[in-house]
Amino acid sequence: MDEYKLYVEDTIGKLIDKDQFEADTLRREPWYQNGSGEKLSQFAVCPACDNPIQLVGLYQLPENVNNPYGKHTTSGIRDIAPLNTEARDNCPYFKPRQHQKSDRKARSDGVPQKIIKLLVEQFDRVVYILEKQTQVVLSPRALRGMLERYRGEQGYLYTGATLRNVPWIFAYMSDATPLFAQKVNGNDELTKAVLTHVPKAKIDSNGRLDTATKGAFIDLKMSFIRHRIIKDSEASGLIENMVFVVSQSLKGELVDVYKDVITFESRWFERLIQMPVDHPYRRMDRVELAREVLGDLL
Repeated sequence: MDEYKLYVEDTIGKLIDKDQFEADTLRREPWYQNGSGEKLSQFAVCPACDNPIQLVGLYQLPENVNNPYGKHTTSGIRDIAPLNTEARDNCPYFKPRQHQKSDRKARSDGVPQKIIKLLVEQFDRVVYILEKQTQVVLSPRALRGMLERYRGEQGYLYTGATLRNVPWIFAYMSDATPLFAQKVNGNDELTKAVLTHVPKAKIDSNGRLDTATKGAFIDLKMSFIRHRIIKDSEASGLIENMVFVVSQSLKGELVDVYKDVITFESRWFERLIQMPVDHPYRRMDRVELAREVLGDLL
C-alpha cells in the first residue's frame, strides 16, 4: 500500500514518504521500534482496516521497487495496533479480490462499528459526493429508503467495506432507488437517455423526473453494481470503482437506460471529513436522518 496513518483513531491516510513520516513521528517509538531480528523498523496503521503495517524501503529500497510501501504485519505491534485477522484478511491492501455482494463479516465490532459511525456523522458529505458523481439529487424520502435498505442488507458488514470507501459502499448496498420525482436534470447524458428510451417520461420545470401524460406509470430506478478492486502489486495504490445504472422494467424484463463507471475518491472523502463540524455548508438535517435510521446500531 502507498498510505499510512499514525493512530487507529485517525480517519485520514497520508502518502508514505520518508520526510513526512519523520516529521509526523520525530523518529520516536512506537513508530520506530525493533522488528524481526532486532532490526530497527518503522510501523504505522493501515488506513483501510486499522491493522498494523510495517513500512518497507523508507530508508533503503528493496531491489526492483521504486517507492517505499506498507505491508501488513503477521502480529500485533506494541502501542501501534492489535492484529484483527478478519479485518486484515478482508482488507483490499492485504488480499485484493473481488467480493461477492452477499459476503459478510462475522463480527460487527471494530471496523464495521467505525463504518457506521462515519456514515452517520458524515452522511451529508456522503450524499454530497454521490450527488456530485451522479448529478442526481435525491429527496429525504429517497435517502431514507437507501439508509433502510443499507441497514437491511447489513452493508457495514460487507467484506469489501473499509474505512476509506464508506460513501460508495453505502450506495452499492442500498439496492435499487426509484427515480420518480427525483432531480436528474444535472446529468445531461442521463436525461437525454431517459427522454430517448422512456417515452412516458419527462423532466419537469424543477428538473425532476415526471410522467409525460397524467396517469402514466414509469418504473425507473438507479442501482450501483459491480464493485471492483484493482491493485497491481503490494507496493502500489488501490483503484476501486462500481457501475451506476438506471434501468426500467419493460414487459417484465429489466432494460438498462443509462450506465456510468463511478471511481472511488477516498482522499476526497477524507478532505471533507476534515472540515470543521460547524462548517456553514453542512447539512445536519441529513445527519439527523442517518441517525434516525442507523443510530441504534452504534
